Amino acid sequence: MNQYQNQFKDSNLLEGLRRFDLKNVIDNLFSIDQYQSKMGDDKNTIVLSFRAVDKEPAIDLMEFIEKGYSFVLDADISSGEERDGKYSIFVEIERTVHAPSQIKELLNGMSQLCDCTHWRFRWYKDTSGHDFDEEIFAKTVPLTPEKYEAKLKSTEKNEITDFFDQSALESIQLDNNRNISFTKSFSGPITAKFIAIGEYNILKNALRGGLQLDEASRSQVSFLNKFLGNYDINKIENHFLLRNGDKAIILAKNNW
Repeated sequence: MNQYQNQFKDSNLLEGLRRFDLKNVIDNLFSIDQYQSKMGDDKNTIVLSFRAVDKEPAIDLMEFIEKGYSFVLDADISSGEERDGKYSIFVEIERTVHAPSQIKELLNGMSQLCDCTHWRFRWYKDTSGHDFDEEIFAKTVPLTPEKYEAKLKSTEKNEITDFFDQSALESIQLDNNRNISFTKSFSGPITAKFIAIGEYNILKNALRGGLQLDEASRSQVSFLNKFLGNYDINKIENHFLLRNGDKAIILAKNNW
């Protein structure tokens, strides 16, 4: 073992990377559960996302993480340059009560590369970040499948309610099977399959298929406009994309 390897053997630095090689190229704010898992169900897997200013440091960090930590299930980078020119590094670990200490170990190792001791994280769609601390992390991020499903459902319900702030709906209910029911005065309820809610441009690009302009599709869009409100609605293959400003919801037809 050479002098360099011996100096950093406890911090899992890889051969070829030196201390502070990634200084000023990795953001200190990382996201949790913002992206879907490649390895399995999201309720069982925590997905961390770090951001790098360029592709090469993103690859270096990915390889450092993937080869240096046995608890990491998978590490990967975004397929291309993102809108702001940066690259994302995705890290997947098992969703357990051990995750806070595992992430602390990971960040300690990354600090050797990045010269960063002040890490911050943001869960799912939180608008504000938190200073990383094991206790704060455990209170913010659901660490069991059951807690993940419950917190995600609560978050999505609030987002859905905010999305339909201009409608005349009496109530909106989301069940455990992700069926969403809309109730309106003097009308029977309608239900649809809730697929996703998020940024309009992201959801629009995620849908595959063409815009449906046949008579039946136009009739269904017109019905939704009358029932839900005057939202920008398009049918793409078998899904309905509803827009409210820069936000969107994807629904699939159910009982109407």
